Amino acid sequence: MEHVNDVLSKLVPPPREADADEYVGEDGLIYCKLCKTPRQFIFENFTGGKPAILPKLCKCKEEAAAKQRQEEERRERRERIENARSRAISVPSYRSYRFSVDDGKTPKTTEICKNYVRNFAEFAKTGQGLLLYGDVGTGKTFYALCIANALIDREYKVLHTSLADVVKMAQDFDNAESHFMRLMWQQCIIIDDLGTERATSFAEEQVYKFIDGCNTHGVALIVTTNYTPKELEAAAADTSDLTHARIYSRLLEKCFPVRVNDIKRREANTAKNKATVAELLGINKK
Repeated sequence: MEHVNDVLSKLVPPPREADADEYVGEDGLIYCKLCKTPRQFIFENFTGGKPAILPKLCKCKEEAAAKQRQEEERRERRERIENARSRAISVPSYRSYRFSVDDGKTPKTTEICKNYVRNFAEFAKTGQGLLLYGDVGTGKTFYALCIANALIDREYKVLHTSLADVVKMAQDFDNAESHFMRLMWQQCIIIDDLGTERATSFAEEQVYKFIDGCNTHGVALIVTTNYTPKELEAAAADTSDLTHARIYSRLLEKCFPVRVNDIKRREANTAKNKATVAELLGINKK
């Protein structure tokens, strides 16, 4: 069997001349001309007590390698985040909803939503969510998705879905439990358009199971709806419809109401789009 010192001696690189960007120092080691630090070092007891000259990175090479590692880590993180965003948000256009493109017409709403993101680590401890309510076309979905994208950027586990989709998952009986546990694994779930889902006894039971599960597992819900908190509170107090009462009662437990100001963004955007199309088609030109 080959002696360990013989094996180690084979690892020692042969002596070499200094390259054009190097020079030999007074200690006989090769140095970098740029940063003036050594690219070799002496290992005193490398092979049976005998010294060996081994290569090392000079300071500038070390810094370049560290910079390259950091850039690779940033690239991998960007890819990881974008892959997570694609899984979390199925509608491609929604992935571009960001606070950076907010029109600034409802600064109070924007600040509230930004503060929710800033303090999500605290809210996530109890599964505290938001109820974004207001009239049709005021930007509820936009702000909910701004929150979702900002949380995804921070690498929280987020999912955008609807109660109708939750019911569809429950109807996939062979995989219903795994679907449910996937939902409960999230840290924040965006539910769009509360109240537009189909009302059947099965659907209502599944919606209650989902919302109750979110409360139990500490999953924060961001819910958008046209209903006002008073309307939801009235539904929660209505003993003639206990299923709906349980749903809205559990929802109001963990979703803080935030009114989205009555700026009719959708109407304004529609009018702007019509004007653009009319101009391209040559309509209304003199």
